[in-house]
Amino acid sequence: MKRNVLFISAVMLLSIPVILLGCSDKNAVPVANQEAPRLTIEEITKKYKDTSIKNIHNIGEDYVLIESQQETFANRFDLYNLNTGDMDIMPTMIDFVTLESIENENYIIFLSSGKNSESPFINPPHLIKCVRIKNEADKEDDFIALYEDKYLPLDYPLQLGCKAETQMLDINISFNGFEAAFGAVKGKEAAFYADNSDIPPTRTIYDKDKKQLIFEMDCEELSGKVEAKKKAATPDNQYISAYEINEKDNKFYLSLELKDTAKQYLLKKDHLPDGTMYFRISFVGES
Repeated sequence: MKRNVLFISAVMLLSIPVILLGCSDKNAVPVANQEAPRLTIEEITKKYKDTSIKNIHNIGEDYVLIESQQETFANRFDLYNLNTGDMDIMPTMIDFVTLESIENENYIIFLSSGKNSESPFINPPHLIKCVRIKNEADKEDDFIALYEDKYLPLDYPLQLGCKAETQMLDINISFNGFEAAFGAVKGKEAAFYADNSDIPPTRTIYDKDKKQLIFEMDCEELSGKVEAKKKAATPDNQYISAYEINEKDNKFYLSLELKDTAKQYLLKKDHLPDGTMYFRISFVGES
C-alpha cells in the first residue's frame, strides 16, 4: 500500500512542470528570438551632449551618418546601423573635411580642406576615401582611409603654407605645370626650420578675363637665380603660355598665363632632405 502511495505522489510531482508549461501563453515569443528595437535619431542625438550636430545624412533605410563638431576640434562623421546600434567613426582624423559623396554604407568619400585642428601647417585639399574592411559589433574602427589627390577648378581658391621667413630659391617650368623652391632667409634659419620647414603663406586668385592663375606669396625675397628669370614666354608648354613674378606691398605675385587647354589644377608641396621646400602646380584638361 505504501509503495502505491509513493508511486502516485512521484507521478503527481513530475506532472506539475508539464501542467504549468501547458498553462503558459501559447503566443509568447522566446526571449532569445526577440529582435532588438531599432535605434532612433532621437536616441542618437542624445549621445552628443557636449558636441554640436552639424548634419544628419540618411543612407538607405538602415544607416545614418552624423556630422558633429566640438569647438576648436575638426569635425567628425559617425556612421550608425539603426538595426544593430553599431557605430563606426570615419577615419578623417584631425582634418577639417566636407562630405564629397556617399557611395553606400561601406564606401564614403570626404574632401579635406588641407587644414587641421592640431597645427598651423596647411596642406593642399585632397580626398579621403573611407572604405569598410570589416564589420565587427561594438568596434569603432571598421573603416580605413585611402588618400587621393584632387584636381580643382581654376577658380577654386586655395590657401596653404605658413613660413614667411622664406626666400624663393628657384623656379622651373615642368612638362604640365610650374615648380617653385623655397629656403630660409639668411639670419632667420631658426624660424624657418622650427617644428618643420614650409612654403610661405600662399593664396590663389583666378582672373577669368585674363585667364591667369595668380599665386600671392608672403615670402621676403627672391634669390639672384629667380631675379634673372622673373618673366618668360613658354609657348612650348602644353598649359602655360607665359609667367611673370612681381612684387607689391611686400608680397610676391606669381602670375601664370594659361592656355585654353588648362581646365583644372593640382597644387602639391614637399621638402627635400636639406629642408628646402617646394610646390608643384600641375594642370589637366577636362577630367
